[in-house]
Amino acid sequence: MDVSIILLFCSTVTILTLSPGPDIIFVISQSLQRGYKYGVKISLGLVTGLFIYTIASSFGLSWVLDQFPNVSSLIKIVGAFYIGFLAYEEFPKKGIIKLKEPINNKNNPFFTGLIMNLSNPKIMLFFVSLFPQFVFHNNWPIKYQFLILGIVFIIIAFLIFSLVSVLSYFLIKKPFSNFNHKYFSYLSCFVLGSISVLLFVSEIKNIFE
Repeated sequence: MDVSIILLFCSTVTILTLSPGPDIIFVISQSLQRGYKYGVKISLGLVTGLFIYTIASSFGLSWVLDQFPNVSSLIKIVGAFYIGFLAYEEFPKKGIIKLKEPINNKNNPFFTGLIMNLSNPKIMLFFVSLFPQFVFHNNWPIKYQFLILGIVFIIIAFLIFSLVSVLSYFLIKKPFSNFNHKYFSYLSCFVLGSISVLLFVSEIKNIFE
């Protein structure tokens, strides 16, 4: 087992989860308006969607890699470019990210988070691009490794979403519609860009060795 790969995976998903994207901004805005308990319930819905994607990746994508091992390198290279694209997306265009307007409905917050996650096609692309990069054991079946990575991802995402929900409610009593994420966005861009280059170079070396 390569522990360094797992640690790199943890670092990657932490940065991606903390990045000011739709999910975390939605959790913050709802927590500010309706309380941290509402935000935590939304977080549960979001990570339940991640669990569904994890199962799909573990028993779908892993089957493809088992049946067509030559596809693995292609997926890893494309995945490295995709992470690079995420780094580009993180680069602040104006330095300001607007919080979404709260959804004024009476839906169950868990169900709202679940639907929000499952209705985002980029999530599956993210799983397909990310998981093959972090296969950490030479002998374990790929599907079990994907399942472990998914569980690690879910735990990290839930802890971050929940912590952000609580902190945003107790430390920031007033909505911050013009919160400046510029400096964190620069950091995210640098980290994701570095990971993208590292993964790409590593896979190219494996191909020519």
